[in-house]
Amino acid sequence: MSDWPDWFQEALCQRFYQLELASEQQASCSSEDKNQFTQMEQFKMNQNEDIQRLLSEWEEAIGYQLSQDKQSMYMEGVKDGIRLILPVMHSTVTR
Repeated sequence: MSDWPDWFQEALCQRFYQLELASEQQASCSSEDKNQFTQMEQFKMNQNEDIQRLLSEWEEAIGYQLSQDKQSMYMEGVKDGIRLILPVMHSTVTR
């Protein structure tokens, strides 16, 4: 993607962030997710402050890594889509 214009890369990133936010909002509505969140919070509250801090840092690191992984997959999907559509567009133009 490094040969794509900066504005296009930024547009893709913004679209990814919109989709990620929508996905998180939908996921936060599931009772299973709420239950897991509640269990984790209860577990954290039963730990000393140092362990609570470490668990919070771990959650942030995992969340960041998951976001980076999702963004990478999204960008690969965009590139795959472009690779698929360009030959079709090219063949239509030359007809």
